[in-house]
Amino acid sequence: MAIGYPHAAWLGLLLMLGGCASSPHDNSPSAPDKVESAQAETRAIPADLQRQANRGDLDSQFQLGSLYFVRQPKDLKQAEHWWKLAADKGHALAAVSLAFLYTGRDNPELNNPPLMLKYLNQSAAGGNPMAQHILGNLYLKGEQGVPHDPRQARALFLSACQQNYTASCEALNQNP
Repeated sequence: MAIGYPHAAWLGLLLMLGGCASSPHDNSPSAPDKVESAQAETRAIPADLQRQANRGDLDSQFQLGSLYFVRQPKDLKQAEHWWKLAADKGHALAAVSLAFLYTGRDNPELNNPPLMLKYLNQSAAGGNPMAQHILGNLYLKGEQGVPHDPRQARALFLSACQQNYTASCEALNQNP
């Protein structure tokens, strides 16, 4: 499936950010206290971020959804809630994040191909090069209910490449 690979860099970044919130384990007697403290910090949501998200700030809603996505344990329902609020008001990164969530890769219960395509199309239309690349791959291969349309794939790759999305530039070179 074409959806997972392009998300690897983005999700890797999110996971690294989530990893930054925890402290390394050590074998000293105070290690359990340090681990509990790090877990509490990872679970804690910054009050100002929560406040801004509640006020309707789209970037804060996206960031809050992302924190719920990378924290341990993940809270995918909260990630979905906050990303949906932002995406439904036009936030392109929140929309592509929802599209990934609706692939069901993190939780099969969230697998929803029609919503995945809705938010992927929305994000691509909003100019998100990652979404354009993923959608271009779907058109190129005719997958996930998207018709095989190499011309549409090329147009999407071209738009993403013009935004310096390397994978799309490579796709254009491979599929002239």
